[in-house]
Amino acid sequence: MGSPLTSAPQTALLEPPGFLMRDYGPGTPVVTVLAHLGYGAIVGGFTLMS
Repeated sequence: MGSPLTSAPQTALLEPPGFLMRDYGPGTPVVTVLAHLGYGAIVGGFTLMS
């Protein structure tokens, strides 16, 4: 996002994410939770194997 302290223009290049990043699309919270669960399953699987 542009600000006086950055070299970006004054107009915002990227919208603020908003609550649960819903400004990036309605499916963003769902995809984020699913990715988090998948990552946790992979890391958990590695810890069970060791």
